[in-house]
Amino acid sequence: MSYLVFARKYRPLVFDDVVGQQHITRTLAKAIERDRVAHAYVFTGTRGVGKTTTARILARALNCEKGPTPTPCGECESCRQIIAGSSFDVLEIDGASNNSVEDVRALRENINYTAMAGKYRVFVIDEVHMLSKPAFNALLKTLEEPPPRVIFIFATTEPHKIPATIHSRCQRYDFRRISAEQIEAQLARICESEKVTFDTAGLALVARKADGSMRDALSLLDQVHSYCQGRIAVDDVRTVLGVVDTEVYARIMDAVREKKAEPVLDAVRDVLMHGYDLHEFVLGLEEYLRDLLLARLPASGAPGSHEHLPVEVRRQAEYFPEAALLRMSDAVRRAEYDIRQSAQPRFRVEALLLKLVHMDDTVSLEQLLRLVAAGQTVAPAPQAPADPAGAAKKKDLTSDLPKPAPSPAPAPAPAPVAQPPEPAPAVTMVAEEAPQEAPTVKAVRDVQQEWPAFLDILRKDRSSLALFLSHGRIASYTGTSVDLRFAAPFKFQFSEVTKSVNRAIIEHALADFAGVPLQVHMTLETAAPDAAVHEYARRVAPAAPSIEDDIQNEPIIKNVLEAFDGQVLQ
Repeated sequence: MSYLVFARKYRPLVFDDVVGQQHITRTLAKAIERDRVAHAYVFTGTRGVGKTTTARILARALNCEKGPTPTPCGECESCRQIIAGSSFDVLEIDGASNNSVEDVRALRENINYTAMAGKYRVFVIDEVHMLSKPAFNALLKTLEEPPPRVIFIFATTEPHKIPATIHSRCQRYDFRRISAEQIEAQLARICESEKVTFDTAGLALVARKADGSMRDALSLLDQVHSYCQGRIAVDDVRTVLGVVDTEVYARIMDAVREKKAEPVLDAVRDVLMHGYDLHEFVLGLEEYLRDLLLARLPASGAPGSHEHLPVEVRRQAEYFPEAALLRMSDAVRRAEYDIRQSAQPRFRVEALLLKLVHMDDTVSLEQLLRLVAAGQTVAPAPQAPADPAGAAKKKDLTSDLPKPAPSPAPAPAPAPVAQPPEPAPAVTMVAEEAPQEAPTVKAVRDVQQEWPAFLDILRKDRSSLALFLSHGRIASYTGTSVDLRFAAPFKFQFSEVTKSVNRAIIEHALADFAGVPLQVHMTLETAAPDAAVHEYARRVAPAAPSIEDDIQNEPIIKNVLEAFDGQVLQ
């Protein structure tokens, strides 16, 4: 096949031809000049950024007949063989298909042979992260003590999968994503070399579609060139690459500004009718929002500033503040992830656009302060009909508050006092009833005489604690303290109720029951209890909860029984 695709035809042959990786190519060139070439390298980065290409250039630079030199000639026998992939001294291995320990052992046997035409033997293992753990272990000894003039170059897109023991024996170089501007400039040079006329906007669209990969950009350019037949126009690029026209996004943003739902739904229908992918459509919307946000920023004159944006984008950017565009971008970003996982992507897209249409406007704090100063703030009127009962209750409370002390506000007092005269007796009644809730005489009588009732109340929340406490008896009560005595056989019950946590619970529950704070003193008697003590404990002790009681008192089971009118079967 005579035709050679752009990705192979314009593959870099020297370090200076590698686009966007000057931090790596310059370091390798200096290392060759100073004879400081390492025995093992790890090249990492996304696809199509030049990892394998740089490895081949390094191999040619080391084995060139004029070298080692940072600028291999490309004309000697060694350079031609390496370019053709037929050199015995440079071996490229696919780690995905040669990932077993047997493959690595065969490689170790091959390492012992010396170089034939060149000066170094270079082993390039692509996708090295696909090697198995035993295969990595088989490489450790060779990497730690390699034969002379043997160099390993490991290329990978997932460096985190390489064991740390391999990393520590290699020099790592991280290849960066290539910027859209650098890709666009390289595509322009190729088009000029091929004598192809082009639109700058069309090449910019190809560069942005490549997403930092030069190889992807060359493949897309090859595809577009085959369709366009001589001139690369932006409309043809959109058709070939399936990129939605920016006019669609402009109509959508106009509908968002005007709060109209029908145009955005029509846009989704048109996108589907023209065969565009909805995920690509959402990515394009996210890119359009980025342009709008970029147009809101001050002009810097640098590539990518708003001076290079279309007039329509700059016009629409005037209607949306930065905060609103950021909120929209966040919503689109979250929806883009959901669309990839959803079985109904169209509904997800339509819901996203409707959310943008009905999204509330973002108001800055300075605008709110200006509105407050001008007296134009809007009271929370929409909340009033939501809970009319709560609003009436709030109004009653506010009308009652000024009654006890009307002196601080004499001016507004006449209106509320004249309107509701009834609340005053209610306030007086509450004030009269408050002292009667906890009379001292009633509290003393209730604690000593209604001890079993207190144990019944405690049993509802702390059944075991009430059972332990029932084995004690009230020896004395002074109105502020209770003296409980436990007979000698009830030593275990005494130890449980005197724990700090349980003691605090008892004092709090007893204070609630009596109405006044009480101190609880508990004592363990050493003498044997008489019959009266046993009778008292039997009389006040609550029955031990049975399994049936525990089942019926369980909140979940109680709800089920009440919902279905059921009963617990024995």
